[in-house]
Amino acid sequence: MASNSGSLSMFLLLMTLMITVSNYFGTNKIDLQLSETQKDLKKLTNTDSNFNYYSIQSQKDLLEQVKRGINQEFYQRVMPEVICKDKVRIGEKSDGGKYVCKPEAVNQDDCTIMSLGLNNQIEFDEHISKVTGGKCTILGADIAEQSNSTKSKYAAINGLLFVGKIPETLGLLDILKKTGKSKVDFLKVDIEGGEHAGLEPLIKEHSVCQIFIEIHGSPSLHLEMLQKMAKYNFRIFNVDPNFQCPTCCEYSLINENCMKQYGAVPLGITIPK
Repeated sequence: MASNSGSLSMFLLLMTLMITVSNYFGTNKIDLQLSETQKDLKKLTNTDSNFNYYSIQSQKDLLEQVKRGINQEFYQRVMPEVICKDKVRIGEKSDGGKYVCKPEAVNQDDCTIMSLGLNNQIEFDEHISKVTGGKCTILGADIAEQSNSTKSKYAAINGLLFVGKIPETLGLLDILKKTGKSKVDFLKVDIEGGEHAGLEPLIKEHSVCQIFIEIHGSPSLHLEMLQKMAKYNFRIFNVDPNFQCPTCCEYSLINENCMKQYGAVPLGITIPK
């Protein structure tokens, strides 16, 4: 048992270093290493003792950082719950880009992408449209009406635009109702704090496979939002602090029901209930 715990600790340290390097460069340069990591993870998580050790330790560390109240230290303790070997960065390499798990695996015959928070910056939307074959419907929403140029570009990627403040004047359920959609494959959320009240009605009522969300606020607010998503079986596969906003961090999550489709491997439950 002691040997297994020691081996797991060393492996987790190596895995964390690999993920940090991957996030820093924002590329797929270590895909081969992650592929090997995935094989090793299957062996390591093959016993309940290893699985529980990783989960319990990560949860304890996270709760300790919530008490300390230092955002940057909190972000470092949010350990991944899933490994995605085909994780790619979509959109800008700086602020605005998101990490997506194997986007080409989406069902292109019937796919919906929701992009919340635009501000006439639609690099993510154009990029995700390209890598998914240009067949998905993209539902974009922002508090303000977009420019004529953005409207034209959005129409070219099979996009529909909505205007309103989420959730006060524009509900996510209303967007789906108006477009006749019942599920969302990819959900990008960057709505300056509106995520805390606006997201849950959607993930409670409808199927969503992946979420890429910027959370704002103190460590306690970040944890509360992560717990809210965990309640509906979303598991973290990437953490990317926003260095332009010390109280903001980008999280990428995948629903347990979609892991097989996107080749994701479960690691442990690190968000405490």
